[in-house]
Amino acid sequence: MFDVVIAGARVLDPETGRDESLNVGIAGTAIAVLSASPLQGARVLEGSGLVLAPGFIDIHTHEDLQETPGRSFEMPRETAACALRTGNTTILGGNCGGSNYPVGKYLEAQNAEHLPINCLTLVGNSTLRKVLGLDEYATAGPSQIAAMKDLACAALDEGAQGISFGLQYAPGTSFAELLALCEAVREKDKFFAVHMRYDTPLRAVETVEEVISAALITGAALQISHYAANVYGHADGAAKNGGGNIDITARLIEESGADIRADVYPYDTWATGIRSAVFDQGFEDFNFNVTDLELLSGPLAGRYCTQELFDSLRHAPQETAVACHNAIPMKDIEAAYRLPFVCLGSDASMSLSADGHRKGHPRGAGSPARFLQEFVREKKILSLMEGIRKLTLIPARRLGLGRKGRLQEGMDADLCLFDPGTITDRAAYGMDVCALAPAGIRAVIVGGKVAYEGSDPADR
Repeated sequence: MFDVVIAGARVLDPETGRDESLNVGIAGTAIAVLSASPLQGARVLEGSGLVLAPGFIDIHTHEDLQETPGRSFEMPRETAACALRTGNTTILGGNCGGSNYPVGKYLEAQNAEHLPINCLTLVGNSTLRKVLGLDEYATAGPSQIAAMKDLACAALDEGAQGISFGLQYAPGTSFAELLALCEAVREKDKFFAVHMRYDTPLRAVETVEEVISAALITGAALQISHYAANVYGHADGAAKNGGGNIDITARLIEESGADIRADVYPYDTWATGIRSAVFDQGFEDFNFNVTDLELLSGPLAGRYCTQELFDSLRHAPQETAVACHNAIPMKDIEAAYRLPFVCLGSDASMSLSADGHRKGHPRGAGSPARFLQEFVREKKILSLMEGIRKLTLIPARRLGLGRKGRLQEGMDADLCLFDPGTITDRAAYGMDVCALAPAGIRAVIVGGKVAYEGSDPADR
């Protein structure tokens, strides 16, 4: 008698390539048996006609940046619950240079909250800069860089999975600072994740060369954040005709011999803060213009920008999140997903209004479903097994999670049961609808327990 049995599902294991209909028995927190024979369990989930995969792992989220004074952990709870509904059983926050600090204290608070999924974090270099009193444009001196490295090592010892950089958000970050913190990562056998310095076609090759150099000089493992969002179009600046820079930079990465992987979200729309350094140089080199900006937070959420509104919000006391529509040519996203070193990362973030409404980019609720729907089922860019590998095994290996991302006896019972023929992203741009659960997710199991079942009657 097993604690949970999934009966007759199509079992996909991305590590061994196993693909067959089996019964899966769970005992405690682990997968106990995969069997062609019937199994008995205290709880039985019918898997006939469905796919059972390892729980999805989102290597790029921002669940830890949305704390609201007086509403402790409300947003991390919401983000984790949203991630669970889309099949994620593990997420990694603290990306793009920003994280909670001190890391040990934050992880203790996470544990006390009993969030419904596994929530890991990086420590951000911009966060460490703030601890030392450096703003985003300041260049750290040698003593400050040394102090930053000490802080980073302590955070890694406290449980951070690595260090994240937001080079575009903190343009004062020097190459010397980047190298020093990468040395800390290498010394602790962790990795560094980078939101690269530039995101225009003219500087795509340059921006990738910088992070490859850091990886080669220090020997540190590198995760390139939202790859296609920074590397799109052609090196000649023809941003509307994507494809060239992905090919060029992929060759540079593969020929470097360094331990480099990347993630991409399955939308052509950026999300960022309107006051950030991203917009310091205006819109001339982007794939979009000011009227493509949709406000995602604040009292005007849902409105599109005019030049006047943009100028006003750039100097407002409070940051406003914006969706930058038409930012990435879809052919560049497709090209990135075809690369063997690229996995999915949602870049998810959300906020709650004072009266409890959810605001944000739909990628926080729909990324795995949209990826499987559009790039696997509809466009057939990838096989189903390749798609599952990018959702599970590739990020598990980057994170050093040897018992996750695999569907084998003895592995952690973090699993997602879904219908590959109907899985569909239902999240949309707009208040509350940005958090709508996808269709087709029948059940998500975390640590051996059924943590979620599809709320749509058709998904039960």
